[in-house]
Amino acid sequence: MSEEIAALVRRLAAESRDDRAAARDALIALGAPVVPHLLPLLKNDGTPGGTAAELCLEDLGTAALAPLREVRAHGPGALRSAALRMLAALGGGDALSDADRAAVERLVRIKLPDEQPGDLPADRWIAVPKAEVADIVRALDLHDARPVTTAMGLSAAVHHENSLSHPADDGSDATAYRVFITPEFEGWRLVYGADYLNENWAQVVTRLSAHCGEAHFYLVDDYDGAWLWWVSENGQDRRGYRTYGDPQWIGEPMEFERDLMPDEDPDSEDYDEEYAEGVRDPEEVASSISVQPTVVEVLDRVGHGWLAVTDPDVGHGRFRGALDI
Repeated sequence: MSEEIAALVRRLAAESRDDRAAARDALIALGAPVVPHLLPLLKNDGTPGGTAAELCLEDLGTAALAPLREVRAHGPGALRSAALRMLAALGGGDALSDADRAAVERLVRIKLPDEQPGDLPADRWIAVPKAEVADIVRALDLHDARPVTTAMGLSAAVHHENSLSHPADDGSDATAYRVFITPEFEGWRLVYGADYLNENWAQVVTRLSAHCGEAHFYLVDDYDGAWLWWVSENGQDRRGYRTYGDPQWIGEPMEFERDLMPDEDPDSEDYDEEYAEGVRDPEEVASSISVQPTVVEVLDRVGHGWLAVTDPDVGHGRFRGALDI
């Protein structure tokens, strides 16, 4: 059996795509015994063999968990790191041993004091001024908030699985989300959650402003060519723009917009039509009235980030993904 598996594993790196696909199908059919043989290929990220091996493990799913745990517990040592990554990718934190979870928590505590967050994503985010983490957690009814590095928070809430469907008490389907609250940057905390904000941004910005006084939502969708920004104060919409909204604008122009709006005759050559109704670009708005995610690296930072979930019955461990730390 081991010789057959070894031959199939070598074919995963074949030049022929058909040959790689046939080897992958054969390995999946053999099941759990192939797992230790696939792990060495994971050291070669981005190569055809490494990618094919990872796809094999993903297709094996839960059947791969027991042999991966065996490698974590008993080696060989050179494969233990790859086994840990695949355990998290396939089964989330719940698939890890108590010792592995404790080791991750220790590493987070070590990295937190000196972490360098770097720039943050600027596709969709919420900005809240002068709010404590507890205020945001309470406003959004979040649960199990725990300290994380910025890299870990973004991995969990943006780059990996960040929403889960599960049965509600009444038998209907419910969705649980992961939400990342950043450190404070010059008085502002940013809130991330790819699926959470995509599906709930209007409710989120309203609830945050009702509890914290003010909240902004920003969206830059390069795929659809959509811009959206929204300012809510004390639970009420103040000002907003949506590329595909009907209407596009709500509220009266803010002071920073009035400074940019042209006073000249619309028929004159100097009339700046771009700012005739207000400012459309969310990043330009953020730079004027809050903070831009792409420049936080140079801003004063206070504290660290927090990762939370929206459902008390769905903990962090059920979300799949090997998180950065």
